[in-house]
Amino acid sequence: MLALLLLRKAALPAGTLPLHARSRRGAGVACAVAAPPRRAARRPPRLMDWPRSALLLVSSSSRTGPVEGFISLARELRARGVDARFGGDTVRPGENLGEHLALAGVPWETGLRLSRKVRPADLLHDAGSLTRWAREGRFDVLQAGFAHDHHLSLWAAARAKRPDLRVVRAAQRRIDVEPGALRLRLGALRRSDGVIVHAEAYRRRLLELGLEPDRVVAIPAGVDAAWFTPGSAPRLRREWGVPEDAPLAGIVARMKPERGHRTLLRAFARALSASPEAWLVLVGRGEDEAALRALAAQLSPRIVFGGYLRGPGLVEAYRALDVAVWLREGNDGACRGVLEAMACGKPVVAGIEGASGELVRDGLDGRVVPPGDEEAIASAIGSLLGDPERARRYGESARRRAGEFTPGRAAEATLAFWRRLRALEPRSHRP
Repeated sequence: MLALLLLRKAALPAGTLPLHARSRRGAGVACAVAAPPRRAARRPPRLMDWPRSALLLVSSSSRTGPVEGFISLARELRARGVDARFGGDTVRPGENLGEHLALAGVPWETGLRLSRKVRPADLLHDAGSLTRWAREGRFDVLQAGFAHDHHLSLWAAARAKRPDLRVVRAAQRRIDVEPGALRLRLGALRRSDGVIVHAEAYRRRLLELGLEPDRVVAIPAGVDAAWFTPGSAPRLRREWGVPEDAPLAGIVARMKPERGHRTLLRAFARALSASPEAWLVLVGRGEDEAALRALAAQLSPRIVFGGYLRGPGLVEAYRALDVAVWLREGNDGACRGVLEAMACGKPVVAGIEGASGELVRDGLDGRVVPPGDEEAIASAIGSLLGDPERARRYGESARRRAGEFTPGRAAEATLAFWRRLRALEPRSHRP
């Protein structure tokens, strides 16, 4: 749909922007204005001086996993001398996103609309702005979190044809590397200069589909292990109505049908036969919450809902648990919640698919299970809740393991990948 809507723009004379993109200051009516003459060719920067700037695009107005990940990456890149900026949805109201960016010291590029509530005017506005910025050399890297941002970036790069501009697609999930989805997206991935995934399994899948090894990398997410630390949370347990000494498992994730909450509820009901004193808490919110509450009421009074928590409250939520559960990945496949729980010293029962199955080492940091196998999940939860010493040992190992995955490490790996792409022939310049 994006390409069809942008055909109007492609029909403009070369070097001219559409009416809405530029107008003469003080004119009574808007009129098309020729783009300024190109600057004299600059000497290409040395590889270690590149990139000087990057725009991280994610068409969301909420502090979701992809947004948090890009903000963390931008902050780390800025600490390394890269002028990294964030581009998000400026059409829909968000959750204090601007304040959050300001606290992180990351500029918000508000000249884009980036709304997935697709309106032709917004698409044309963003296509014009990105193309103009690309031609002017404002950014050296455009890294896209969602397909919407990706197609806009490819459109701009193909028209700017700047030799030192690279377009990178990040945050690919399991659903993005399955054949059905790839029929729609594989062409865009092949036109990208590079693709970042969070799991080696997904990288292998993309290589099987014909992407070049040098252009695909697996970079695990990072966690701030100085913020997510071990401890206890008796106050939160009291709020939830859970006895302080009761074995408690929990999941901290958005309540969406594809995240595995229903499977977890049924598995926990099975686990109660072996661990009748156990409790389960679901922390978060989402479109599936009402259905989950109804199912929980049918299964056990020991299933409670902990609400939506951020900041110190989120850290407390992990600390309150004895065992964390994470069955299926979220929007960007990073599984940061797994690392957050591990950093808090909690063993994790993790689904084997994607990053969660690679972050958690089975029998060392927790248990790795098929995400749809209720019996296996019940057995894993029961074995840890019923053996506090084993859970403690796994939790200590998990804490050490989480310390390997720092935000700085993720940023360094991203920079190294970008520079590798800089040395390759650009792909994104193709129409």
